[in-house]
Amino acid sequence: MAYRDAFEKKFSEADRAEHLRLIKEAYKYYVKNDVRDALAFGALSLINKYLQVAKLPKEEDAMFIAALYLISRHPFSFANHTSKQEFAEQFGIKATSLDWYSENITEKLGLIRIYDYRHFPYYIEPEGIINSVILSVVRLTVEELMVRTLLGVETFNEDEAIDGIVDRLVERLKIVPNVFKQEIRRIVSEYMSQEIKKYI
Repeated sequence: MAYRDAFEKKFSEADRAEHLRLIKEAYKYYVKNDVRDALAFGALSLINKYLQVAKLPKEEDAMFIAALYLISRHPFSFANHTSKQEFAEQFGIKATSLDWYSENITEKLGLIRIYDYRHFPYYIEPEGIINSVILSVVRLTVEELMVRTLLGVETFNEDEAIDGIVDRLVERLKIVPNVFKQEIRRIVSEYMSQEIKKYI
């Protein structure tokens, strides 16, 4: 209820109607193209968030397909080596349109991009489970290590801490496939630097 109230306050009647129309059109588009429910509803959720922070699209189908492309490139879809060109051709749109909308959605929603060994991109939602777990583990680890360092129990070693977190996330929790270990290390390192600054 609170979400709906906030949505209604933020947008005019015309904006809400257009927003709802686009969500319905996207759903019809996915049904017509036999998109699996899990992917369709993930893409619809992405479109919903995008429409709250972006202008209305000029190419509706391209936006629908871009959202689907991004959702279909979840880290657990590895090895997903379908290029943007192939994905665009599959749905009969220009690769440039798919590229523009997928980049715009990524930027507006702050999606985190990681790459496999062939440099194919995969996407993590900033509010999603994967990123939430990474952030939580980094925060708790830094907090504990800072206390232990203050007490003189051990000396804080950032590289060792990062390695320990990455092993925990990838090897034990299996939060993403092992192929993304270096990419997760990069993300953990960035988050750890941010967390350490809170204690300096």
